[in-house]
Amino acid sequence: MNMFQKLRGENSTAGLDLGNHSLKLVKLLHKKNGYQLQAAGIRELPPGTIEGSEIKNRDALIDNITTLVNQCDPSIVEVVIPMSGHGIISDKVTFKIDPNENAEEMILWEAGQRSPFDVDDITLDYKILHRKAETGEAEVLLVAAKNQIMQNYIDLLYEAGLKPIVVDVVSFAMTNCFALESGNRPEGGVIALVNIGHNLTNVTFIKDGVYHSSRDISTACDFYAKTLQRNLGIGADEAINILKGRTNQSIDANALRQSLDYASEELSTGIDLAFSYFKSSEKNDAIDKVVLSGGGAYIPNIASLLEKRHQTTVQISNPMGFLEYDPSMFGAVDPRKFSALFTVAVGLALRKVAD
Repeated sequence: MNMFQKLRGENSTAGLDLGNHSLKLVKLLHKKNGYQLQAAGIRELPPGTIEGSEIKNRDALIDNITTLVNQCDPSIVEVVIPMSGHGIISDKVTFKIDPNENAEEMILWEAGQRSPFDVDDITLDYKILHRKAETGEAEVLLVAAKNQIMQNYIDLLYEAGLKPIVVDVVSFAMTNCFALESGNRPEGGVIALVNIGHNLTNVTFIKDGVYHSSRDISTACDFYAKTLQRNLGIGADEAINILKGRTNQSIDANALRQSLDYASEELSTGIDLAFSYFKSSEKNDAIDKVVLSGGGAYIPNIASLLEKRHQTTVQISNPMGFLEYDPSMFGAVDPRKFSALFTVAVGLALRKVAD
């Protein structure tokens, strides 16, 4: 399956973000002057439905997917889905390409040699980012996905009555959503897109408006929740509610602050480790901006904590602010209060429709 292909057919695209904690669905109408939100929804999954990249409870996942689609828009059949975590890797590599050779064959062969996965067990794809005519070199973005993991999701979606037309990568979806929020006007410097999920945080680096690289770190919402449970002596549900901003007044405020500070310090250390890889290939000593997305973007005070730790601007992704939509879709709720939850789903639905 071509991960970089343009979609064909309808002018609407549906993105289905399959997270460990919840499902997010977005359907966008692609217009000449922007995008219109046609449907959006979130559905929490029973604990343990998906662990890491592995489907643990197929029946529960199918039931929740079909329920979400029926609630949002029963006409949705074709969807763009993401892959992340241990089932996929991406990296940038520079190749010297002989004009007399088949570039695609050479790139895919080289990619097979570099992949840590068995070449017979993966699907490879690539995109040439830049060419240097004077040296014959090309900067290539490589993607390798484990066939078994990808096929498990594809088979399940067909069983749920859906047709996955593109398998995307979470970091690419985040990059596309950031381009939307930037008005497709590239920002200079280094920007870290930090998507804080339930079990995993994805850090994607953008340099001068162009995707550079991404790394996954293990500190995510689950780490915050377990820290609160341990330090405050509360249950899992109460910890999750606190992370959603529903603070119980009986909780010791000082202990809560210290717990959140501790967990944020761990997250910040993970971002620094991811950034050290970036610095090894680029002459940059600082992150110019951090953009938070995912459920963890709404952890109390997380933006200010990371601003202080990294000495940079930290903002929360707000893709809904750049889409046309009927306000009645959300009733009396301000979509800015949960917009960052849809960052990946919006990025998936932004896949361009071929004319």
